[in-house]
Amino acid sequence: MKQAARIPTMGNVWRYRFLYMMFLPAAVYFLLFSYYPFFKGIFMSFQANRLIGIRPFVGFANYAEVIADPDFIQSIINSLIIGIADMALYFCLSLVLALIINEIGLSFVRKGAHTIAYLPYLFSWSVIGGIWALIFDRRGIVNVIRGFFGGEVIFFLADQSFARPLIIGMGVWRSIGYFALLYSVSIVGIDPTLYEAARIDGAGRFTQIRKIILPSLQGTMKVVLVLLSIGILTHFDEIFVMQNPGNKRLIRTLLLYIYETGILNFKLGTATAGAALVMIGTLALAGITRKLTNYDE
Repeated sequence: MKQAARIPTMGNVWRYRFLYMMFLPAAVYFLLFSYYPFFKGIFMSFQANRLIGIRPFVGFANYAEVIADPDFIQSIINSLIIGIADMALYFCLSLVLALIINEIGLSFVRKGAHTIAYLPYLFSWSVIGGIWALIFDRRGIVNVIRGFFGGEVIFFLADQSFARPLIIGMGVWRSIGYFALLYSVSIVGIDPTLYEAARIDGAGRFTQIRKIILPSLQGTMKVVLVLLSIGILTHFDEIFVMQNPGNKRLIRTLLLYIYETGILNFKLGTATAGAALVMIGTLALAGITRKLTNYDE
């Protein structure tokens, strides 16, 4: 028979009072800075756009306005293109990078490679954007190399054909080291006796990767995919840093649209309605990813 659930008593609460007191600051923090703004935003999404005074309820008018806005639709398209491309490249390239680094025999060289790959992730997006702007400027190193081979100067930052590739490439350069480190930690945890048994059976290194390492990384792969799916619709920092009149239409994502609508245009009700739709979309994408990857099994 199943044991009945134990109901907390005042004696137990008093016994573990110090643990509850340690938990209290974290609970207050999340209540004030996470849950309260969240529910306040949902509440505001049903109110009229007013900065001061009473905000009357307008039902789903803000949601209808957002959905009918062509800029919002374009932002959805941009977010999906950039987010899905990032998800695929982050997942694949970081896995390849982790496997390559794992094959380095010398320990100090392998650690140095991990450090170099992870280092860009420590930089803020403003620093990354500045580096990227210098590289692809009219007088940047890319145009210098093109000029050496007789190519014409291209202003990559304002050329619409390079708008999305530059954003995607910048994110990949910054983040694959972080996800490669996640894979590498899982690789280190693989039982060494599996490799020894494979070598005894005559398995080569590629066979060991295919038969031992990749199957052992399935749990980590699922976690990485879910984390990446959560970020598909939530790109903002890199877009905000790299936007300009020449590329803005093709890289404006949902969060940038919400920022401009709420902060710059003072349409708080419309902005929070857009944020609520982004939250619903993020939950849906994460749920679909969990289902497709059998995350809970």
